[in-house]
Amino acid sequence: MKYPYLPEKKVSVFIADAHINGAIVIKPPAISVLPEGLMRHADLGICMVSEKKAVCPPETCAYYSGKLSHYAIEVISGKSNIGSNYPNDSAYNVGIVGKKCFLNKSVCDEHLYEILISEGYEIINVKQGYTKCSICPVDEVSFITGDKGIAAAGEKAGLSVLLISNDNISLSGYPNGFFGGCTGMGASDELLINGDINTLPDHQKIKEFLEKRKIRIKSIKEGEVTDIGSIIPLTALNES
Repeated sequence: MKYPYLPEKKVSVFIADAHINGAIVIKPPAISVLPEGLMRHADLGICMVSEKKAVCPPETCAYYSGKLSHYAIEVISGKSNIGSNYPNDSAYNVGIVGKKCFLNKSVCDEHLYEILISEGYEIINVKQGYTKCSICPVDEVSFITGDKGIAAAGEKAGLSVLLISNDNISLSGYPNGFFGGCTGMGASDELLINGDINTLPDHQKIKEFLEKRKIRIKSIKEGEVTDIGSIIPLTALNES
């Protein structure tokens, strides 16, 4: 069984505002209405609903259609434009773990919501709008989050959840960023992180959680951990 955000093998193509050695990286387009620190956050401008299907706001749809057509990924336009303030900037920021989907129904784009239902996701409604930012899925039944409400909802849904602090996660213009926003799976046994995991107060808890699942950590840069709007693996393009 294949899921978006959870590669089965090593990934060679990502969407991220970062450099990843040895990989092709599709840079997110700037969304002009957003604050500078969020303008190029991939998880605000695209939602992978399956390995071969993505939903985007109208303002990024043409860009991603052009970039992802090369990889035979269908890009569908949602109805909602991105707003300049929370929660109107989070209409496409949906956290997916296996076949469970965390979102705030009151802010999720209507068309995206309908597609998630048609794709067979179990919808878990939460207060947080930034659910993709807040969730780092590590396998189809486990994730890491700094959000207490999402953690409780995940545990209630039968998932294994590690609740951590968001302290020391940098995000320009904000007190802190989110763990999901600085991470993404690079392979079934590899979590990429944008910074040094050892700078986080809960680094040991994170390492132990991942070690139990035979997942190693790979930093893609040195220094502080920085929220860049997620590292999105294109999981249909795995290489052996």
